Amino acid sequence: MTSRFNPINTAVFMCLLVVTQVAHSQSVEAHAMAELREITVDASSDLGPMKPLRGVNSGPLPWSDRPAVERLDGLVEVSDRTGYRSLGADASSGYRAANIELVRIHDNYGPGDVYANFRGTREMADGTIVPASAFNALVMFPKPDADPADAASYNFEPTDRLLQSIYGIGAKPLFRIGASAGEQSGVPDSFTSERDFEHYAEIVHRVVLHYNKGWNRGFNYGVEQWEVLNEPDGRFDPLKYYTLYAKLAKSVKSADPDAAIGGPALMFNYNGPDYREDFLKYLRRNKLPLDFWSFHDYAIDSADPYLYVRIARDMRAMLDAHGFRKTRLVLSEWNVLGIDPELLTLGGRAAFTASAIIYMQDSPIDEQTFYMGPNLFGEDGNTPNKLGQAMVALGRMKDTPVRLHVSGDDKQGLAVLAGKSVDSSTINIIISNYEVPASLRAPRPDGDTVAGYINLLPRRSLSYAKNDGFDLRVTGLDPRKFYRVQRFRINDVWDFRLLGTVTLKGGDVRIAQTLAPPSIELLSISHAETP
Repeated sequence: MTSRFNPINTAVFMCLLVVTQVAHSQSVEAHAMAELREITVDASSDLGPMKPLRGVNSGPLPWSDRPAVERLDGLVEVSDRTGYRSLGADASSGYRAANIELVRIHDNYGPGDVYANFRGTREMADGTIVPASAFNALVMFPKPDADPADAASYNFEPTDRLLQSIYGIGAKPLFRIGASAGEQSGVPDSFTSERDFEHYAEIVHRVVLHYNKGWNRGFNYGVEQWEVLNEPDGRFDPLKYYTLYAKLAKSVKSADPDAAIGGPALMFNYNGPDYREDFLKYLRRNKLPLDFWSFHDYAIDSADPYLYVRIARDMRAMLDAHGFRKTRLVLSEWNVLGIDPELLTLGGRAAFTASAIIYMQDSPIDEQTFYMGPNLFGEDGNTPNKLGQAMVALGRMKDTPVRLHVSGDDKQGLAVLAGKSVDSSTINIIISNYEVPASLRAPRPDGDTVAGYINLLPRRSLSYAKNDGFDLRVTGLDPRKFYRVQRFRINDVWDFRLLGTVTLKGGDVRIAQTLAPPSIELLSISHAETP
């Protein structure tokens, strides 16, 4: 790791302050004029293991092998680093720092795609233009009419490298069956016969065999999760999707009975029963498995981090009502889109993301994969932007997986997650202070249908008070011991900077600080020598 990346190394010049509880209480009084939120963390509590919820879409390898192509300057502003287009870097170092544990194989444009017919060019975030031929050469089954039983019909090497990079960082893949966004050639609307569906299912059967059973110089990874297509609703005939799902469920399970099959990777969560209730009825009627249910949402026109909890509760109730009580719930794509950067800066997006993931802890969501991963860690894959820094801060919770009881937070944006290590020697606390932009806090004046066809959940009416910062009390510590408290901050000013270190005596430790939204604070508390 470079010193630029490690927030501890970047602040070695910060002095260590050793103070008494009485002296520290004076620092609390210094913040009396601010409206601080009183937050309590009980270090003696044990709420069980927290959900990891450390997942992303794509990567850690970039979209392609970066073939030498002409660069056309001026097509993309250099400042465009919001994380939606590949920067062309191997982000393995960044993924390791964030302890990423689940990578959805999607939008790698070639690797991970069954087959596709990409057209035109793809524009990288640095302005590089990549021709469609470069991506078409990287798919697993380049000639759709080839014989699925013939090992020579497959081009596994690019996808092999992608899987190796995922397992190389200690993560697992969520394998999306189909093709990258915008190119779903031949799947499934062009299918006109039973043979079309059988042909595609046989290809997928061989893909599972390659990665889970060693076929065609393959592997024994035991890839667990196989997702049928990406956002078929609004793009494909639902009855054809049902037929394809049935074929793929059989082909995946016959290749590996332990593999999990799921979908439908919904793009629109409230646009009628075709890909919801009717699909579930079809599965029950035909006794088909649904090991996980996947859905997407981009907080369009709300920028509300609690939105995912609301949608997930609806989805859970629907699944349970149709007899799918054991089906896991996967939010396999999400972010926040369509909000003016002046209303939501990169620091704001980071706080939105952190608050959303913290709220998911108390939701029916079992796994999440943020869209997308490689861009969060810079052009070298090792220098996180604000969102990447938020992921690194959340990744620290892997070291303190036993969840602690928290009081004083809310569901409007000020989210708190606390955990301790298995031996109770370390406590990590993340406080994410986020506010929904003022213009998005009231009901939509024209109703909850956007663009004439996208049905959204109603906005919440929100108001904010006592969120200028936090007055944190950590109780249940050993009164005989001293504790070192380190504070790191992420916002539009600070890049995951170590702001200070104090040594305090237990059993209660109190820290009060202003923390203007949008900001994220990570507090790390560990045993210290007696000063």
